[in-house]
Amino acid sequence: MLKLVAVIAFLLPHAFPAFMKNQYEVDVENVLACPNNERTRNPIRNLKFFHYNRTHKALNLDFTYDKPLDEKVGGSIVVERWGDGGWIKIPFMGFQPNFCQNMLRFFKKMWVYIHTKAHPDRCPIPAGKYSLRNYMLDTTTVSIPFWSGRFRFTSTYEDVETKEIFLCMIYIFKVTESF
Repeated sequence: MLKLVAVIAFLLPHAFPAFMKNQYEVDVENVLACPNNERTRNPIRNLKFFHYNRTHKALNLDFTYDKPLDEKVGGSIVVERWGDGGWIKIPFMGFQPNFCQNMLRFFKKMWVYIHTKAHPDRCPIPAGKYSLRNYMLDTTTVSIPFWSGRFRFTSTYEDVETKEIFLCMIYIFKVTESF
């Protein structure tokens, strides 16, 4: 019995992590403006999602901030998984005041690239017009654990005081487990 306990104690730390180290491939299927884009305070313009080549996808878009992205602009990210013929909500990132700080903390590489015209490595992001041209969507830096499946992320920026929608985008991803 003692030998069995010793063998299990030796093997368990080496075997258990193997089950927890699955890797995932994340593929961006589409990027869209929200259905209410024209009614937002800062509508997204000239949005084009395209295949750059066989393995890479890119994005073009123009957007404007009519006021700085500071502590008075909050936001949320709603995540939904495709299942049973429709989208099923998954709790993820509810409304957060000072959305700029949270995006910089959790999605720094993407956030910095999008705001290269400003001083992207700190908040607030100044009001102004911004453009992305041939932005290569790099999903290798996605470190949020997910299951295999199809997911829709809806990112919404809101005025903290008035709750007016400032900007809104939808990203659709396919996550495949690879061993």
